[in-house]
Amino acid sequence: MKFDFDAIVNRRGTNSIKWDTYPEEYIPLFIADMDFTSPPAVIEAIEKTVKRGIFGYTNPSDEVYDAILNWFYKEYGFQLKKSWITWLPGVVPGLRVASAMGEGDVITTTPNYSMLLSAPIKAGRHRIDSTLKIGSIGYEMDFEDLESKVTPETKVFLLCNPHNPVGRVYTKEELLRVAEFCNRHDLLLVSDEIHCELVFDRHHIPIVTTGDIALERSITLMSPGKTYNLPGIPIAFAIIPNRKLKKRFEAAGYAMPHPGILNYEVCRAAYGDSEEWKKELLDYLRGNRDYVERELSQRFPKAIYSHVEGTYLTWIDFRPLKIENPFQFFYEKAKVVFSNGKDFGEDGFVRLNFACSRELLREAFDRIENAVHKI
Repeated sequence: MKFDFDAIVNRRGTNSIKWDTYPEEYIPLFIADMDFTSPPAVIEAIEKTVKRGIFGYTNPSDEVYDAILNWFYKEYGFQLKKSWITWLPGVVPGLRVASAMGEGDVITTTPNYSMLLSAPIKAGRHRIDSTLKIGSIGYEMDFEDLESKVTPETKVFLLCNPHNPVGRVYTKEELLRVAEFCNRHDLLLVSDEIHCELVFDRHHIPIVTTGDIALERSITLMSPGKTYNLPGIPIAFAIIPNRKLKKRFEAAGYAMPHPGILNYEVCRAAYGDSEEWKKELLDYLRGNRDYVERELSQRFPKAIYSHVEGTYLTWIDFRPLKIENPFQFFYEKAKVVFSNGKDFGEDGFVRLNFACSRELLREAFDRIENAVHKI
């Protein structure tokens, strides 16, 4: 491998939320950023831009648009149009704006990403939750439950794909059912696809590529932030083919700040010049995914976990080990910090972030096992 993802990068003392929130003796496996340095092309783009020494108001260049359009066509065989893109400071602000647009209730599935669940509430809307069910391929949307809960006041459906935290990458058949559901009930279809490049078992299918329904009523939210480890230089974009819908979205998000020159440059370098780095990252993350699932099955055969098709996050139920509050238990007894399932709408679960060195994962599992053996 050309890039060393086993290298330990010391993030202590950098005001890192992941590494400086808790004392040094804790292993942080919670917030969704990676412990790997970003692609060399991204770092080079930042250095080149900084050397110019001017950071005035900046429009995205043609090169930035070309990087996105070329990447999207290469990945998905679908030709986006420049006119469909609206720039955002992040995916979460886009979720909040889209939640407010429908002027009615918002329906989504649980468990789900905590900020996605918060978006309708922050927008002053009522949120309707439909619990994912366990099917033959893991977590699935319960369309019967969705049909029973949608009402004439429901105006927006929030989709997360690849799904955070359960790791599903939805099939085309599932996505077509979502589109048909939204069309039948006249819902705005908003798809958070920030993890779209972090897939292992099947190719990601952007909702916008699924047909005429999506072209008419969807907003797709994407960002290089997760794949290229850029959450500290936030940039995202919405793909909105429907011109009237795009204008409504932009009007509703009028006060959102535009990305700056550094943000546009990291976006261009990520999508345009970092393919080799991404391929090696995926190989490493796939190895970590397999390691985590193997260790869970061998060390804790009673634990229930979801197979990760996409993202670098594993959703785990430790309650069969008679641990009722696993987040608190492992925090106190193992000094390992997970994300608390309660924040995702599901008490008793934890979310593990495996985007770190294999060595750190080994140490974490040794601590977890020791803590479990003591009970």
